[in-house]
Amino acid sequence: MKQAIQLKENMYWVGVHDFNCRHFHGDLFPISEGTTYNSYLIVDEQITLIDTVEEEFFDIMMERIHSIIGDKPIDNVIVQHAEPDHSGGFVKFMQAYPNAQPYTSNAGVKIMLKQYFKEYDYHKVKTGDTLCTGDYTLTFVEMPMIHWPDNMLTYVDKANIVFSNDAFGQHIASYDIFDDAHGLAKCIDRAKDYYANIVMPYGMQVANKLKQIQEMGLPIDMIAPAHGIIWRTYIKELFDAYQEFATFAAKDKVVIVYESVWKHTQMMAEALAEGLGRNGICVKIFKCSLTSPAIIMKELLDAKAILVGSGNYNNAMAPSIAAFLEKLASCKVKNKKALGFGSYGWADVVTKQVNERLVRAGLPLLQDGVVSQNYTPTQEDLDALMELGKTLAAEIKAN
Repeated sequence: MKQAIQLKENMYWVGVHDFNCRHFHGDLFPISEGTTYNSYLIVDEQITLIDTVEEEFFDIMMERIHSIIGDKPIDNVIVQHAEPDHSGGFVKFMQAYPNAQPYTSNAGVKIMLKQYFKEYDYHKVKTGDTLCTGDYTLTFVEMPMIHWPDNMLTYVDKANIVFSNDAFGQHIASYDIFDDAHGLAKCIDRAKDYYANIVMPYGMQVANKLKQIQEMGLPIDMIAPAHGIIWRTYIKELFDAYQEFATFAAKDKVVIVYESVWKHTQMMAEALAEGLGRNGICVKIFKCSLTSPAIIMKELLDAKAILVGSGNYNNAMAPSIAAFLEKLASCKVKNKKALGFGSYGWADVVTKQVNERLVRAGLPLLQDGVVSQNYTPTQEDLDALMELGKTLAAEIKAN
């Protein structure tokens, strides 16, 4: 039988390891070691479950629950988020525990009905509402658009635990479920990866919610998210990191993304990178068709600028670059500058199109004019691009 893992007295992890998961949110987010779907059990006068798991893993969650309470009934179930990796087991759970009282946000009720087509007698909760389970009082805090309209977290007094759902999550799959078993650097890096690919478009909401939580003055010993490890040692570092993520705090760093067939645009990208790198800028350079956008977005989170290059393909930019620019716009990246570049044969049109897309995405250009190359760059052309990289480095460092 699968066993629950104790977090504190009367507090248990009853979730699931998905060691085989390599792509999260469809194919949009590659992950290296799998993930977890975290569900939590509070054993009090009223027994309460915080979130369920993916439907296919429901039986594993139930084994862990039974390892603690046997055949006792569960009195309450908190639906913090209606996305199927957190709510997929809800309908089966209600079949197993038909007398359990479900709690969720107003938006959560609407989404659950749209997804599962079943009416339940939900207790609709808002920020500040509470549920007393006996010794513990649960306080609900809405977190709309972090990253769906229905998200909320649950704070448990006396235990001083925040069950944060998607906020503060990461993809670490391990039976060592606490942060200190993995080290600060790994935990923050995985949290950055998760934030950049799940939460980035909602930086303003994150910053406001962090402020609200801190102003509530709640003593917090643990933060237990819906994916990955539980935070208990690095909570201050986690809050500091999230504050930086939410405000797009950046260092002297540039991300270069390009597509190239005959290496003309690649040569331009590498010459620009050389000029930037020689002049104190950290440079990350990616061929778009060979790189997951998830990797690029993580690197862009703390960069000051992005350069995007493409050759001309039937008077249009490379499809991979067009798709990347669409994603870039959807992520609502802020406090960064950009510049397009590229090569062409007989029609110099694409670099201007790239710049227009960058501006529409809310990214001001580093300079006026078009950085384009007709066919193969000469050494003089490459030297000029390296000099441009030097000029851009000075502007980036000045900001």
